Amino acid sequence: MEQKRNNMNSKRIYLDGMDWAAYQLNWQSRLTPGQGNHFIIVLETEQEFPADVASALVQSKLEKLFPLLNGSVRRDLFLRPWWRPGSAHTVPVTSEQLLFTSDYSAALEHFCNMPLPPHCGLAVHVVRHKTGSALLFKFSHTLFDARGAEQLLESFRPGGNERLDMPPRTFQLRESLEERLSARLQIGARMKQLREEGDTIGKSAGETAGIAHRLISLTEAETDALRRHSDSVAGPFMIAPYLLTLSAVHYSNLFPQNADGFIRVPMILDMRGEAGIPEEAIFFNLWSMISISLKRSVLMNTREAADLVRSQLFEGTGEKITQAYRSASRLSRILPPSLFSKLSRTRIKESFVFAFLSAGTLSGEKFAGRRLTNLYHLPSVSPQTGFGVFFNMFNNHLNAVIAYRSGVFAEADVERFAKDLEKDLHGSAANEKVLK
Repeated sequence: MEQKRNNMNSKRIYLDGMDWAAYQLNWQSRLTPGQGNHFIIVLETEQEFPADVASALVQSKLEKLFPLLNGSVRRDLFLRPWWRPGSAHTVPVTSEQLLFTSDYSAALEHFCNMPLPPHCGLAVHVVRHKTGSALLFKFSHTLFDARGAEQLLESFRPGGNERLDMPPRTFQLRESLEERLSARLQIGARMKQLREEGDTIGKSAGETAGIAHRLISLTEAETDALRRHSDSVAGPFMIAPYLLTLSAVHYSNLFPQNADGFIRVPMILDMRGEAGIPEEAIFFNLWSMISISLKRSVLMNTREAADLVRSQLFEGTGEKITQAYRSASRLSRILPPSLFSKLSRTRIKESFVFAFLSAGTLSGEKFAGRRLTNLYHLPSVSPQTGFGVFFNMFNNHLNAVIAYRSGVFAEADVERFAKDLEKDLHGSAANEKVLK
């Protein structure tokens, strides 16, 4: 195993700009109970899943990756951050048996607010109850993004080992300083435009706030109805802009009616398949974003708001704003986390974070011989933003997860947001508008 570590150390794995952005989010969440910006993928099954079986599966599949998973961030002489592989200790696997199925949600929240062990990029927890089991995979956001984490779980299936043989960094970070400065100017111009539009409507949580989640799951029939209604309102294959619009409508409703301003949402986009990034890449942060800005008055009409989201998405794509974010972010890698955090506070305030993952790689498949009944993500959000709405597809049905820091809104307000969003998701086939 020491030989494997030496081989992995033979070539440094430099962090990209979005890796450093994720590392900064991790630093901003250092005082929270989870001590970082980690996220969880939940695999649910109605079958028994013993902890020893889960541990044997994880250790056997990931043995060659132990040094990479146990690594940490270091800097070279030019202050560029790189990922230094660590020791070859195994992935921690824990378990618990619940007396009552009703305690399941509390068990999820408890694990979400537990820190990862030091220099550990992955931990696994098995929850068993009377009606089934759940495997919780907790990932470090510095080493994984959401799609990459799903790709790692895909490698657990028969024939998936070839994915683990790919080099951790699958593309070269080669750009001229002029190109990066040009991207920085492009992003700066966009930030200036947003600043001139008006203020952002949003809130922040305390630096020590814990993370909590609300889950909404649709049936296959309800998901098909939602997709048809989205096609009629936002256009064919525009379900992501439509879901962002619904989320923005109900987020706006959390504030007094006389509050004027804009709902500003960073829309997270997976970059695999673009800019030389392989579709099957697993490690590090291969995402970017487009900042969506919606004047609050526009949200009174769902169709008009969805059109605006779609036009901003098309405009950003045409201007290659996602590539610009990735290029511009590389200039910030030499900054220490404390300075980067101070500078980020001067940027445009974000209302909430939004992401949509289309059909996952494990949809409709068994995992370790057990048929999955659901797969969803429990992401984290930084205290500075404090709120996020994340959607994913599993086996042709939609999951919506609301992630929020405690205290950012009253629990009654979060409950109202969740119920109103669920009502619109379930009833969208019959409603042309979101009624306040």
